[in-house]
Amino acid sequence: MGSVHAQTASQGQGSLGIAAVVNDDVVSMLDLNSRISMVIESAELPNNAETRAKISHQVLRGLIDEKLQVQEARRENITISKSQIDMAETSIAANNKMSLEDLSVHLQSIGASIATLSMRVEAELAWSGYLQRRLARSILIGAGEIDDEIERIQANAGRPEYLLAEIYLPVESLEQEDKVLAIAERLLVQMRQGAPFSALAKNFSRSPSAALGGDMGWVQYTNLDTTLQQTVTKMKPGTASYPVRALGGYYILLLRDVRTSPGLGGGDALIKLSQYHIQAPKDSDDAALNALGAQLEAATRHLVGCAQLEAASKQSNSLMSGSLGTMKLSTLSDKMKDVLSPLKVGQPSTAVATGGGVAVMMICERTDETVDMEKVREEIREKLKKKRLDIAGERKLRDLRRDAFVDIRL
Repeated sequence: MGSVHAQTASQGQGSLGIAAVVNDDVVSMLDLNSRISMVIESAELPNNAETRAKISHQVLRGLIDEKLQVQEARRENITISKSQIDMAETSIAANNKMSLEDLSVHLQSIGASIATLSMRVEAELAWSGYLQRRLARSILIGAGEIDDEIERIQANAGRPEYLLAEIYLPVESLEQEDKVLAIAERLLVQMRQGAPFSALAKNFSRSPSAALGGDMGWVQYTNLDTTLQQTVTKMKPGTASYPVRALGGYYILLLRDVRTSPGLGGGDALIKLSQYHIQAPKDSDDAALNALGAQLEAATRHLVGCAQLEAASKQSNSLMSGSLGTMKLSTLSDKMKDVLSPLKVGQPSTAVATGGGVAVMMICERTDETVDMEKVREEIREKLKKKRLDIAGERKLRDLRRDAFVDIRL
């Protein structure tokens, strides 16, 4: 930050209950303690003196950012009315199956207040309004950029995609390196003790994804920082990474799932499937299965259409022969998709080891998913615009921190 002063805890407590001065505004100790109580409940952390002390500086940084955001919005004549705040708080209460009055009582019961929630809501609405008025209008996405993104999506078809969530903690100076890593490690410990990842992300992450509990959606490998690529490929679904130092700061990643990228528009198809299955003798090795598969391929090579396949399959006396019903191609395993995707309707597949034997499959009917390119292009345009707006917003907030006068008295 442009000018940062810090005092000891005892000095801060003796300064009329002020936790920090941010330009011409103050963050009171009451504001800080109330927000800490909200964070502790939201993140399901133990409410004790040790926890409160450990998270106080990180929570205070968030409150300072909120002051900077509201100040900048006001410079652009963007103010948030009480009715807007009330509407947002009513929605928050409804999401928690409460009335606004019940929410206010609940916050008081945990040592917080509705005023503290109002401060957070005002900052979120003011910053969103500022970004839309001041920055979004200058972001133009050209047709060439959309074409490049479509080409990239298609090039990644068949490659891994990762369903990720993140906690991002920026390192804004060399002096912060060890402190930020320590915060990240504490968050990981709290996660392992049962704190929900999404709650920790909402309260501590400094990425735009924090508002969504850190959710990044499906991310292609090539869209990740090189260091994060190396990390995510070693992870198993349902696990969180150790804090990773990458561009700008530390990341904790949560890998929810992995899939093969479907490419543009999903590349999906609704298929009706039949199979001719032969049960293999018990304890058959790979060589025996391969030989049985070759026999089945020879017996089915001349068949055309599922009626012929199903009629021929009756002689196998396998309960797994016959119609398999209708399903989406995308729901099948990668192995089965590789076998079925190239097939024409009514064409027998190569033999596949499955169900304790081998099977030849056939697509009886196929309805390919159609792609609305106009809709796809608009979705890509909005996605690219949001990404660029997020980056612009982070840069602006970083500039505000750098130029601000901040006197921390905690």
